Amino acid sequence: MLILVLGTGLYLCLRLRAIQIRELLPSIRSLIRPTDKTARGDISPFAALMTAVGGIVGNGNIAGVATAIAAGGPGALFWMWISGIVGMGTMFAESVLGVRYRHRGGDGLMVGGPMYYLRDALGWKFVAGFFALGMALKTLLATTTVQSNSMALIAGSELGWKPVTTCALVALATGAVILGGVRSIARVSEVLAPVMGLLYLSGALVVLVAFRSQLWPALELVFRHAFSPVAAGGGFLGAGVREAFRFGVARGVYSNEAGTGSVPIAHASARTNDPVAQGKIAMLGVFLDTLVVSSATGLALLVSGVWQSGADSTVLTAQAFTAGMGGSGGYVVLAASLLFGLSTLITWAFYGEQCAAFLLGPRARQPYRWLYCVAIMGGSMAGARTIWAWGDLLNGVMAIPNLIALIALTGQVVGLLGYSRSVPESEPTT
Repeated sequence: MLILVLGTGLYLCLRLRAIQIRELLPSIRSLIRPTDKTARGDISPFAALMTAVGGIVGNGNIAGVATAIAAGGPGALFWMWISGIVGMGTMFAESVLGVRYRHRGGDGLMVGGPMYYLRDALGWKFVAGFFALGMALKTLLATTTVQSNSMALIAGSELGWKPVTTCALVALATGAVILGGVRSIARVSEVLAPVMGLLYLSGALVVLVAFRSQLWPALELVFRHAFSPVAAGGGFLGAGVREAFRFGVARGVYSNEAGTGSVPIAHASARTNDPVAQGKIAMLGVFLDTLVVSSATGLALLVSGVWQSGADSTVLTAQAFTAGMGGSGGYVVLAASLLFGLSTLITWAFYGEQCAAFLLGPRARQPYRWLYCVAIMGGSMAGARTIWAWGDLLNGVMAIPNLIALIALTGQVVGLLGYSRSVPESEPTT
């Protein structure tokens, strides 16, 4: 699956002529353009991006990066960067197709994502159903538990709370937002995503400044151990190049979700008539997630030296922030973990209900939301590495059919790039 992720990304990078580099600055400028009020869609393009960012910037950036470095060594951060750069092109392509093949559903909401372009563009109805089922299961069994488990670990470390208490409070907070539907989710994400990002990056910057003399040696570690084994030391058990590659790419993909097919579901709700313009906005989410937030976590772990302590997940990141900020560092990670986790749970509830509606019809939305809140309690019942392993497995179930579809539909994306404002979307259906 990891080879397919990188291979598809590199193929798209060549076919799209490195659009993630050529169009990065124009994509940022496009965010300040006024929204076309007459365009089809349920939320603004910026709200769609913030909803997507709320889903991808989560505990994968705190716990996932820490787990990757704890298991794969400093070189894992290099492969995480590679997955992010390559993944921006993948995110562009899948979001373009998500908008191109979206429909107005029977309940009046705009629906789109890989299940629709698998079905409508390729005619692969069974594969579309397989993807939707895989995402619905991943959302219920992995997303809920990964986020709530990470939050429970840091709450237990810093506040002494029992995991079941943390998970119950998280379930209540998530339910209070998601029961209001996509517009409620978008309103919360527009505020929550920027606030949580600035909070966490400010803390990471303090750590990097405190250990600024170790920044260059940390970068040397990253590049050296991306291609050579790292020996055991302290509480670190050692890792080879294979582990650095495997954990770096896996955690990068889990964090930024490029190629898994989740983010196009959010961007399909955007109020726009231009699939290419929304695709360019979508790839900014990967840039912010992997090349900014995950980099901040990884470098903080390395410059502080705590990556060799033998700790894992959010606890390891809390150690790094405490080393650079004193006693307040752990509370910064606690606040960020809770905010990141909550935003991810809110967004992924929308992804899961869209898949449930695709399989069972619009009436499945409300029962799915309630079931989702109950599933959050699963984070109190298993260890961090077991939960992350299930997350990786179910990510593959989603990613493989989506990546094959992207390869098959690359020609359409290339064609849309040539005349993005004149190509109509698919006809709205119920």
